[in-house]
Amino acid sequence: MKTKIENRKMNRKEVVFNMVMALMLLSGVVAAQDPGQTRTLLRPDIVVTEMWVPEVKINSIQGQTGTLIGFYGGALFNRTLLLGIAGGVNLSHPTVNYGYFGGVAQVITYPGNMMHFSGQVLIAYGSTKDYEDPKEGLLDNFWNISGENFVIVEPGLNIEVNLSTRVTFVAGASYRIVTGIDQNNENLYVTHVTNEDMSGINFNIGLKFAKKEKK
Repeated sequence: MKTKIENRKMNRKEVVFNMVMALMLLSGVVAAQDPGQTRTLLRPDIVVTEMWVPEVKINSIQGQTGTLIGFYGGALFNRTLLLGIAGGVNLSHPTVNYGYFGGVAQVITYPGNMMHFSGQVLIAYGSTKDYEDPKEGLLDNFWNISGENFVIVEPGLNIEVNLSTRVTFVAGASYRIVTGIDQNNENLYVTHVTNEDMSGINFNIGLKFAKKEKK
């Protein structure tokens, strides 16, 4: 019994000794490295810019035209790839009230040219609910959209014009594909809006605002 206890003590001492030696070796390797050099997943010459874009979208749902105000933005890599978030809420459609929030990826071609092009895809989670009262003003029932949920996939193309080094005008078109709506949901007892109603072409205009570039 005594021998077993002594063996356990010896094993513990060996483990502690090995751990101390490993830490000493690791500290030696760290000390030998250049403290000013940080290894990263992305190349060190990649420039990251923070960019945000308020926008207005015009579309037709159930034969009636309406507008949606929204935004998208996030991290812009080398002025050519934007990865970020996006959202929007109905502003003026007279019968269908809805909104969404999700992610966006955008590729920009020749951003140094005064006029250039971009393409993006939006993937978002949305919700729609009938108005409690007839819409008379732009902000009536503005946030009252929590009802029947759906998913949006929306690819699009844009024309962009550099107004300055940090402000860009953008205009384009996209096609919204909506799935997941149950038109018989109790929140849609008036409009009975369907996936096909919510899907369709959108026209958008907006302004891109970029912050100072950082490496």
